[in-house]
Amino acid sequence: MRKNTKILLILSFLLVWNFLSAQTNTPVSNDSIKFKFDQQFISISPLYSPRICLGILKSKKMSDDRFFESILYIHAFDTFSIFRVYGVAYRGNAFISENRRSGFYFLVNGGVDYIQYDTGYFCFSSENCDSEIRGIGFINAAVGIGYSFKLKNESYIRLESDIGIKWFVSNIYISYVW
Repeated sequence: MRKNTKILLILSFLLVWNFLSAQTNTPVSNDSIKFKFDQQFISISPLYSPRICLGILKSKKMSDDRFFESILYIHAFDTFSIFRVYGVAYRGNAFISENRRSGFYFLVNGGVDYIQYDTGYFCFSSENCDSEIRGIGFINAAVGIGYSFKLKNESYIRLESDIGIKWFVSNIYISYVW
């Protein structure tokens, strides 16, 4: 049962990633909505709460010559088979420097997470310890700061940190945008 759930969640994760990737460079228009995702985004968090994030990105130059990025991404991690967290989130990056997408930026993140955990892991007595997989939804809202290093051909390496109301209060990420 556990293995089937893990495989199903991994396949769902890959299906959503393929769908999001297919939307890159594809304008979608409605009467009041127009999206054009022009880059892809991958991020890992190797420290506190290990996770991988995959997403699509749209950058826009604002009237004050600063850039704003919109990122739609999915993320997942498995921490020693105790916790499994899957989620979807939207992030906005606001750059400080004019006419550049490198340097310092502020970020705001919002989304939802689905957390699976094994109740047997938290049982400290030998009596009445039923091992059962349970799940719960959790909000993912955070603010943070990052620094972007420009590589070539509009690709970037980023180091960022955030803090907020989410599964793990704070985290550090290493990101690549291409």
